[in-house]
Formats: sequence, C-alpha cells, structure tokens
Amino acid sequence: MILKSSYNRSLLKEFAFQKFITSRLLTFALEEGILALIESLKEFQFIDIANSLRDATGYKLHDTTRRRMIKVIIDLLHECELLRYSNGIYLWNATGCDCMEYTDVNAEALRERFGGKMRFFGECISYAGKFLRGAPPLFKFDRDSLNIWEDFLGDHEFSFARAVLLKLLSIDGRRRGDLLDLCYGPGFDILQMQEELSNTNITAIDFTDIFHDAATGKLNSPGSINWINPESWSGFGSPLPFNDNSFDVVFFACADPYIPPEKREDFYRDIYRILRYGGSLGIVTNCYPDKEERYIKEKWLRRGVLCHDFLESVCAGWHGFYDAEEHLNIANRTGYKTHTIMLNASIWKLDK
Repeated sequence: MILKSSYNRSLLKEFAFQKFITSRLLTFALEEGILALIESLKEFQFIDIANSLRDATGYKLHDTTRRRMIKVIIDLLHECELLRYSNGIYLWNATGCDCMEYTDVNAEALRERFGGKMRFFGECISYAGKFLRGAPPLFKFDRDSLNIWEDFLGDHEFSFARAVLLKLLSIDGRRRGDLLDLCYGPGFDILQMQEELSNTNITAIDFTDIFHDAATGKLNSPGSINWINPESWSGFGSPLPFNDNSFDVVFFACADPYIPPEKREDFYRDIYRILRYGGSLGIVTNCYPDKEERYIKEKWLRRGVLCHDFLESVCAGWHGFYDAEEHLNIANRTGYKTHTIMLNASIWKLDK
C-alpha cells in the first residue's frame, strides 16, 4: 500500500496525466491535418487558420464554442513551442518539442489512478472531430450522460481540491453554520462535507434533478440535507431562490465554465446577496493559462488546462475556463474580498 501511494504521488509530481493528455491532443491535431496545415502556412493570424481549417477539414466554425476550440488548440501549440507569437502573428516553429512522446507513458497506471478522467477525456477526444464538423454535443446534463459525469467528477484530483477548499471554509465549531452546495451534481461535494465539516446545516440545489438519486445514494444521512426542488431555480441567469443573508458559506465546484460570459457578474452578485456578512464563497475551477504566468507557472499544468478546456468543449453548455484576472475583476466589482487563491488559481475563497 505504501509503494502504491508513493507511485501515485510520483505520477502527480511528474505531471504524468498532463503529459499523456497533451500527447493525445497533439496526435489528434496531427491526424486531423491541423499541424500539416499550420506548417504549410508558415505564419498566420487567427482568422487565417480558422478560414483555412474550415475549407480544408469541413469544420463548422460558425459558433463561438467551435471557434474557441481552435483558439485553444493554437494556444496549446504555442505552449508546446510548436508556434511562436509576435505582434498578432503566429509563426511555425520547425524545431518543435517532445510533447508527442508521452502517449503510452504509464498508461496503465494512469487508468488506475485517473480512470474517470481517462474515460471522459477519451470519449471527448474521439468525438472532437465530429463535433467540429457540426455534430451535436456529446454529453449533456441528462440521464443518458449520468454515468460519465459520475466517473469524471468522482476523480481523485477533484476530491483533493474539494478537501482543500473545505478546510479553507471550515465553519466555527462553536455555532452551527448554514452552507449551500450550489450545483451539487452527483453528490461528491456533500459526501465530503458530511465527512469533513461538523456543525453544518447543508442545503443543496441544482438546476436539474437527474443527479438526485446518485447523490442521495452516496450519503449516510441524505434526510439531513435540505434538498431544493430544481423547479425553483432555472439555472445561471435566474435568481437563486433564497433570501438575502441566508448562508455562511456557498460551495461552488466545477461549474464556473458553464456560466455564460454575459451572466457571470450577475450570478456572482446574486451569491453575494445570499451570503451573510463575514461569509465566504468557495470555488473550485481552473483558470485559463495567463500569458504572464503569474497564476499558472508550471508548463505541464498550463498544457493540461488547455487540453481540458478543448476537450470538455464538446459538452453542452461549456463556455471554457476564464482568466484569473477576470475572476478578480468580477469579485472586486461585486464586493467580495479575495481571501485566498491557491493551487494554480484552481481554488478560490472570496469573503463578504
């Protein structure tokens, strides 16, 4: 058991999963003809490559999501040093890098350690070409996709991030606090809350009831949770069905990229409304790699986030990871005090 734990830590320290998924996505770019097209252009602006890919591959780049996917993969090629960038112009870098050499590295160990993510991203990458050519989203938040979301969101890395955030949000043990799990999904958040937080009244809300049975089936005492009927909340863009100053903590994990850009500020302002003064909003999300490398510095983490962004784009409602500076600007405009940003801007604690 000690050896297994040590090996798992080694996989994390070596960024084995990020290397694997980067290699897979670059292989996709090679097989789709993206790399050959870019090499033939030598230098280009983004609009040039979008138009060329549309003509050469049949990609339907008429909507924001699919055009954004091309921007993400261009940014990945830049991160992998296959492209240089200067004054709005991308230049092919013939020397390249070694990013495509990791496809089979530790694949069996990765399946054991990151099985849920491997299955999810594997299906996404197999579908990405079809999606870019106009096929409908692969996964939705419906009963047909329930099992894949269960696998994906139950991954060890998400569990670790939730545990860290819950430590940051620990409620004073001298009183019983009120916590809202916003977009509770398959219930992994609530399970960890019950295990790691005491003296907490937990309320759970989601815009759909498809996860309710999966969530209650994980819990020792599902009856202790205040489950809010999804009919009372239509999702992002509609007000949360709670009075002002109702909660000490709002826990919001893995859903920020599904908020439409034009609705984000109003949504976070509404969370601010339902928080009590002195309360906290905790967020688990990734941030899009910043050019200055102030928030995400490690090259393989940056590449892994870009791969994640590209691949989850085939899911209905995905708008992509937002910039850390944009998070901060929204927090400042809506009144939050930024208490903690950690783990490469994937964990945020904002206070009222």
